[in-house]
Amino acid sequence: MVESERFRNSQIKFWTTKEEKSQLNKNMHQAGYATLGNYLLKMGLQGFIIQVDFSSLRGALGDVGNLRMEFNKIGNNINQIAKHTNESHEIDAMDFYLLQEEVGAMRKKMEHFEREVVHSFEQKLKELGVN
Repeated sequence: MVESERFRNSQIKFWTTKEEKSQLNKNMHQAGYATLGNYLLKMGLQGFIIQVDFSSLRGALGDVGNLRMEFNKIGNNINQIAKHTNESHEIDAMDFYLLQEEVGAMRKKMEHFEREVVHSFEQKLKELGVN
């Protein structure tokens, strides 16, 4: 058997799942390619992968989680105070009012901080050209 001269004379094979192959075929058709080989060659040689470094936001997101956890602890403390008050039928109205005011102020600060984190995240995506 005589082998024909080929421009591309090196073959590559790899395995996929049915779902992966289906997704590759879908992407191939959406890109306007007739064969999977041509699509994969084009993507492998000229396609690109965007790697996003969110390390600058990771700390802020961790801080949000920590604040939420602290907020939950404060909520638990308030519940314990309410239980004690209900059992003893004693309450200092001014202390309770001040506690409510403090929690409200903390909630506003938390919401402001969360908005800032989301804004930073959106700015990072905008810098990368991702919509």
